[in-house]
Amino acid sequence: MTRVRWYGPTLLLFATVVLAMLVGPSIVRKIARANEAQKVAQVRQGLIDNPTLATMSDAFKDVATVVRPSLTSVTVYYRDSLNREMNRSNGSGWVYRHTPDAMHPDLTRDFIITNHHVVADFLPGPGGQPPLANRLVVRFADGGDYYAQVVGTDPQTDIAVLEIDRVGLLPAVIAPTPAQQGEIVFAFGSPFQFDFSMSQGVVSATGRSVGGLGARADRYEDYIQTDAAINPGNSGGPLTNVLGEVVGMNTAIATEGNPEATFSGLGFAIPVDLVVDVVEQLIEHGEVRRGYLGVFIQDVDSRTAHELGLESTNGVLCSPAPGSPAEQAGIELGDVITHIEGTAITGSEKLRIEVARHVPGSEIDVRLWRRGVAADIRVTLAEHPGPAARGFTPEQLSSTPGTSFSKLGLDRIEDYTPGEAASRNWAYTPGVLIRMVRRVGPANEAGIERMMVITHADGHPVNDVRDLAAHIDALDTGDPVELTLKQWDARNDRFVPTTVELTLP
Repeated sequence: MTRVRWYGPTLLLFATVVLAMLVGPSIVRKIARANEAQKVAQVRQGLIDNPTLATMSDAFKDVATVVRPSLTSVTVYYRDSLNREMNRSNGSGWVYRHTPDAMHPDLTRDFIITNHHVVADFLPGPGGQPPLANRLVVRFADGGDYYAQVVGTDPQTDIAVLEIDRVGLLPAVIAPTPAQQGEIVFAFGSPFQFDFSMSQGVVSATGRSVGGLGARADRYEDYIQTDAAINPGNSGGPLTNVLGEVVGMNTAIATEGNPEATFSGLGFAIPVDLVVDVVEQLIEHGEVRRGYLGVFIQDVDSRTAHELGLESTNGVLCSPAPGSPAEQAGIELGDVITHIEGTAITGSEKLRIEVARHVPGSEIDVRLWRRGVAADIRVTLAEHPGPAARGFTPEQLSSTPGTSFSKLGLDRIEDYTPGEAASRNWAYTPGVLIRMVRRVGPANEAGIERMMVITHADGHPVNDVRDLAAHIDALDTGDPVELTLKQWDARNDRFVPTTVELTLP
């Protein structure tokens, strides 16, 4: 008998398997998507139900609302050789209220605070040179543009005070206490001309000096370090706390020698108490007067601290200058200054800052560590012999650029001084130091670079800016001028001379 095989169940099973293989992944994906959607909905609802994040976001928005009306951008303009108005530099600023007498609030005046380097090209140059720029404009978030004048500047702290013809300004609020490490802060300003921007971070450290980043030896540095984004254009803008109170003024970033570098997590701001000290003196007196102690100083290392019996490396080892206030008060060679007016001295820069805060003639308490014993001495400060801050009259600021220097493309020059040479550990030779060379112009085309020193013009010695100005201004358009320059060769520790010929445009 022939057996008949029945394949129906097998075929059905096979078809089921094939169908499952084809349809199964789609179902799995649908189930996964459904689960994902459900999870997202649950998490989102959790965010909605949790007020913490919303409260924080609203608080950040409130900080912007508080600060924005007092925030400004600052733009400096100049006219080129074709008389076209060009943007020279950009920065930021904020409204500061000066109240000379608390009993008479009607005497209050509002000013704009920014960095000295933001407006430097609007100021008369060394040797009476006209400004490189001719128009200074302050812009508010409401769109109002106003011409500004410079009340005064202090290059040593990089602070400038401006004034505009506008009433009803809303000043920023000054924080009553210094910024502290770990505190949340906000940097306001106009980076890369993106006006009225805001970034957020924390105070990374306080009491910073950026001498290793190329700062000048005559600067006073006591910076707040922050990781809030600070970029070119933020200079002069306020650094605020979570209440919108100003704790500092943005001024610098770490660039590792690259002048076109951008934010790398290291931004620096001038503490607001130092800003207020300088601004008040500029407004009230047109200058900043600083006390002078007169000591040669050296930081204390661990070995010296151990030898002297100090518990830490805080303090500054000093030697009084002959005839100085320090010597007259009895400070001796080998004394360690540990406190000024009760403030701990953590290093050389801190000592410079604390002494400079007091005006000449002030008496200050100095605590010393002398041969294993603490001692207190009262010192009457003298006038600091260093460069002073400058106030300007409208007449001084009304000059327009257009000198032969500008036409040659030498944008910023100054006398090359022994002090400048010493600050860079260079040899001193009389001449004119080139601070900036325009990217387009005869100087750049001839290979002249910034930080070169001009020593001769057509064979005639150039001792200062006035010498160079007198020689070049005597030339006519189209006349050639031969400049002898020196450039510092760090590898061989010497100046290398070179000669170039330019044609006066």
